[in-house]
Amino acid sequence: MPVVGKKYPFIQSNVDRSPEEPGVYSLHDGGKVIYYGLATKSLRDRLQSHLRGDEGPCTKVATHYKREATESPAAREQDLLAAYKAIHGKLPRCNEVMP
Repeated sequence: MPVVGKKYPFIQSNVDRSPEEPGVYSLHDGGKVIYYGLATKSLRDRLQSHLRGDEGPCTKVATHYKREATESPAAREQDLLAAYKAIHGKLPRCNEVMP
């Protein structure tokens, strides 16, 4: 199951309105998921880090994102990655290049 929630353009004004709660997120390049990530403290902070390019060039190219607040972000991220890999036979492209 993908990240639950609305898909937002990956721009500063949208990221600034993201919650300061733990959760998971997906970054998209057009219609394709390129990365699943987790935020142990603040979804807003993690998304801002990607938007600035602090996480590397792979995720900086994202055009859209989805976010989902959860109290168990590590477990939820693992579920998202496992489901994606089961369908596509590999991880999203940026998950494969990032530790």
